[in-house]
Amino acid sequence: MDSDLDSLSTAIGTIGKPGFYPAVAHFLRRCIAYDNVIVIAFQGTATPAVLYREIHGPDVFSYLDEQYLPAAYLLDPIYHYHLKRGAAGLYRLLEVAPDQFRRSRYYKWYYGKIGITDEISVILPQGDNATLTISMGKDISSDQLFTQKAEENLRRYESVIMALLKAHRAAAQETPLPTKTPAQSITDSLIAAMRALHNVTLSRRQAEVALLILQGHSSPSIGLHLDISPQTVKVFRKQLYGKCNLSSQAELFALMMPLLEYAQKNADR
Repeated sequence: MDSDLDSLSTAIGTIGKPGFYPAVAHFLRRCIAYDNVIVIAFQGTATPAVLYREIHGPDVFSYLDEQYLPAAYLLDPIYHYHLKRGAAGLYRLLEVAPDQFRRSRYYKWYYGKIGITDEISVILPQGDNATLTISMGKDISSDQLFTQKAEENLRRYESVIMALLKAHRAAAQETPLPTKTPAQSITDSLIAAMRALHNVTLSRRQAEVALLILQGHSSPSIGLHLDISPQTVKVFRKQLYGKCNLSSQAELFALMMPLLEYAQKNADR
């Protein structure tokens, strides 16, 4: 079996070549024993592109193309970290997620369904509106979390990993993903979709609160994002639930996910 340095040497030799991401994935697995890995490129608000994926257990990516890529990524913490142009580095999922993410319906629906139990991501912003991410996961095949020792070993190589990715981008001269500036924000698109499909008109604040709830933000966290008090957040949430005839976050999620997919399809046209 090759060592960390052997697999690193192999990865270096593939810089600028088609086999780069499989070689990097192999090197990363020598650093930390993941069950699955996926490389995703984000470009602006466009639907993200999957550059590479690999599993060593159940197919945790079986729902990716039919559920995550059409619209669910709009609620994902990594996507929002990309949008706010967060700093490059290695991050546990909960380090970049909202305060109530694990209790959110999105987390239970997506991460719970696919069986991922833990995740560490390499996040590398590129230019003004692109981000490359490599997410390594633990899933039900091992039914474990990453240990502190394993995470520390991976972090020993953080600067090396970043240097590899930057060198490959420069050598390969990768063409940015095609993207269009949407005609309207996702908030406005959600309002339009709600009106078109359900004949219900949400205010902008009600739509913003709906999206932040779905992402896993608590009332205080929503208040910070929108610069309003938690009590005012609760007023907007009550209005939202009343207008849409909802009684739970589960019902809100079931209503909004098809609307987000509808809105994203229209934005991509």
